[in-house]
Amino acid sequence: MKGKYGCVCFAVPKNLLRHLADKSEGAHKQMLLDQIDHSAQLRGARAATSAKGTARPERGTKPLHRQVFDAQGQTRLPGALLRHEDGKPVHDNPAANQAYDNLGIALAFFSEVFGRDSADGAGMRIDASVHYGFGFANAMWTGEQMVVGDGDGRHTHNIAGSLGIIGHELSHALSQHLIKGGLGVVLAADQPPQLEGEAGALNESFSDICASMIKQWHAGQDVHQADWLLGEDILAEHAGHAVRSLKDPGNPKLTWPEDDQIKDYKRFKPSQEPHTASGVGNHAFYLAATELGGRSWESLGLVWLKGYQKLQARSTYVDAARATADAAAEVHGKDSKPHQAVRAAWKAVNVTA
Repeated sequence: MKGKYGCVCFAVPKNLLRHLADKSEGAHKQMLLDQIDHSAQLRGARAATSAKGTARPERGTKPLHRQVFDAQGQTRLPGALLRHEDGKPVHDNPAANQAYDNLGIALAFFSEVFGRDSADGAGMRIDASVHYGFGFANAMWTGEQMVVGDGDGRHTHNIAGSLGIIGHELSHALSQHLIKGGLGVVLAADQPPQLEGEAGALNESFSDICASMIKQWHAGQDVHQADWLLGEDILAEHAGHAVRSLKDPGNPKLTWPEDDQIKDYKRFKPSQEPHTASGVGNHAFYLAATELGGRSWESLGLVWLKGYQKLQARSTYVDAARATADAAAEVHGKDSKPHQAVRAAWKAVNVTA
């Protein structure tokens, strides 16, 4: 059978990696630049696997079925099995235990808030490999499993310990199974599959929004207590404060120097990198959530999930605005406060008039 094409989706954007490389010299600079090229190679490998056809994801045997592997600094996946569901914490390997715990939190959120049995809705087992590559300053969903690097040791660190980063990547698995064909996944002759255009930006935005809700849900925070940041715990102090902000996308005082995220649809360009353009959707969610107050996942969690279920592989921001507004009317009632807040938020970021 023909397998699904899933993007190899990274949490740390290319522009930030280039920025960190510019702050480095010699071999360290080249290592970071090579990691940007490595992402394209991984996408190509994923495309070859998908074209041959893959088996359906393995169904877990327990409610939260996880397995964590050790890639041992190599790039061959998955590596040596370290911990399976209900297994004891791994001695002297905090990254394995952190990844295991954070995956469990994200899966519990999917279950309790979304009513969804794992990422595919059918109880698929989630595999993750830690200690991927040498100084790998990223985490990713490969279309089949999660991969987590240790950070480059100078600018980035403790990636497995970041609930936001892990939640972001696992949410790519969710959107992969929500939307047939993969939201924004573009296939071109002799090119690896990649996220592009408005649909690609919507894909990245969904992961950021889910990750933010997962963080808030786990901490028991309301919308005013939340920091609305992603990756605030993986950057060294000199490198920046966070990878992205939903409250004010592109504000370097909240994120990192040269952050190019946009929050106004009028600034969107089809050639923009999906992480850059995802700020439009991120900010719309933030505006709607803060207008409503309370807990974001209670007011808007199902709204965004049901809204995204209405999208197709090439959907636009206008499509997403209409879909989430319709979902708000379905979940909370037509002309309810959430319905009005969602419509007003998309108008505020200039997606709708």
